[in-house]
Amino acid sequence: MRVGQPQLWFRHSLCLVFAIGIAGLVDLRPVVAGAWPMEAGQGQTITTMTWQGSTRGFDPNGKANVDLSFQKYENAIFLEYGLTQNWTLVARPALQNVRLRVGDVVDEANGFGATELSVRRALPGWKQWVLATQAGAFIPGGVENGFDKPLGQNGLDWEVRVLAGRSLNLAGHNGFVDIQAAFRERSRGSGNEIRFDTTLGAMAFQDIQVLFQSYFVVGMPSSRPGIRTVDSFKTQLSGVWFLKKNQGLQVSVSRTLAGRNAVRDTGMTLGFWRRF
Repeated sequence: MRVGQPQLWFRHSLCLVFAIGIAGLVDLRPVVAGAWPMEAGQGQTITTMTWQGSTRGFDPNGKANVDLSFQKYENAIFLEYGLTQNWTLVARPALQNVRLRVGDVVDEANGFGATELSVRRALPGWKQWVLATQAGAFIPGGVENGFDKPLGQNGLDWEVRVLAGRSLNLAGHNGFVDIQAAFRERSRGSGNEIRFDTTLGAMAFQDIQVLFQSYFVVGMPSSRPGIRTVDSFKTQLSGVWFLKKNQGLQVSVSRTLAGRNAVRDTGMTLGFWRRF
């Protein structure tokens, strides 16, 4: 249900926090992260429950002086499955309950958010680094459909992504770094985006892994008047406790540290990881 009409600079920036960008699942010995392909016939799922909230937003000048109320609850499943030695299928459906109030204007919805469907191709021939390319679509749902779109606004978004990963030794602990750069083409006149995501992970103990992730979104100006450019910088810290070799429990905290026309949110996530 929507009450009133969005006003002032926030009219076209009902900015919702994008979902947990998990780089991948790590076995207790070998590293498997975003750029690494899944073995043929094998896969992994990461089931998450996330809460995000905020009472402030960033204005067009990047100052967190916008008074608002934002609440989001999400249940999501991240799936990777190895089709062949070099091809991996990626999917992420999510159920969401979102409410955003700016002044007297309220936008709220409950149902499926945008569902990601992607395919990733590993690029062979590299020694220390693992490289891959990925292409996918974001199928709109009845709730969140990306930055600066009112809840449930229809429109199919497309993305191409380049991924690079490398195993590391961090002070005697097995670890990895995963770097991703992407271009996302937005629908319905929303500004296209350049994205840059990084993950640094390490086995802090025999069965506990620590992940530090950062997410940059640089918005490109829209050709349609009245649609604001959205920028965002978000960080996330996670711990994963491996109960078994192929199962783990995740706890994460996240925070949007900077942006323009974006919500300054804080989030918490509980997750269950499973390889099959």
